[in-house]
Amino acid sequence: MKSITLEISVEGGFHPANQLLAADPSIIRESLHHVTILEDGTIVLLYHLRGDLAQVRTYLTDHEEVISCDVPKNESGLVYIHGRPLKPIREFFSLARSHGIVFETPIAHTGDGLKITMSGDEQTLHRVISEIPSDIELTLLRKGERKPGENEIISLLTERQVEVLTLAVEEGYYETPRGTTHEKIATQIGVATTTVSEHLRKVEQRVFSALVR
Repeated sequence: MKSITLEISVEGGFHPANQLLAADPSIIRESLHHVTILEDGTIVLLYHLRGDLAQVRTYLTDHEEVISCDVPKNESGLVYIHGRPLKPIREFFSLARSHGIVFETPIAHTGDGLKITMSGDEQTLHRVISEIPSDIELTLLRKGERKPGENEIISLLTERQVEVLTLAVEEGYYETPRGTTHEKIATQIGVATTTVSEHLRKVEQRVFSALVR
C-alpha cells in the first residue's frame, strides 16, 4: 500500500470557528482525530484542544456555522464539532469516500495548515491529488510505501515499556546532553536498573524496525 503526505492550507480554515481558535493564544490546537463529511455536506470533527476550553465552548456555540458541539470541562480533551465547512474542505474530505482512500489520523497542525497522510493504491492516490480543489494550497512532503503510524508503533510495546519510554522522554534521556540515566529512571519507577536498560533496548529495537521495514 502506498501513502502520500501533504501539507495543506485554505483561506478561511478547515472548519467553522477555525480562525477564532487559531487567533486565540489561550487555545492550543493539537490535532484532528476524526473527520467525516456527512451525506448532507456537513462536517463532523473530533478535535484535540488544550487551554481555555470554556472560551472554545463560547466560540463554537456562538458561531452560526456550528450546528452542535460538545466541549469537555477540563483543560484538555476531544472536542466534538458538527458544522458547515467551506466548499473546498467539504470537497477535499469527500475524496476519501468517493475514491476509497484513507485519511490517516491524527491529523497534525503545522502553523496555518494541516499535515495529512492519505493511504491507498498508487493510481487512486494520483487521481485524488489531481482532484484536490484548486482553492487548497498543498505541498508534497512525502510519497512512497506506507509507514506505520504512531498508534501502530505504540501497539508494538507492552504497557511497562510505554511507561519506561514515556518517563525517559519526559526526563530528557534522548536529549543532548542526557537529562537522566537508567539508574534515575529505575529509581522513579521502582525497578532494577537492568530492567530499565532491557526495556529501552527492546523499545528501540521494535520502534526502529517498524519505521524502516
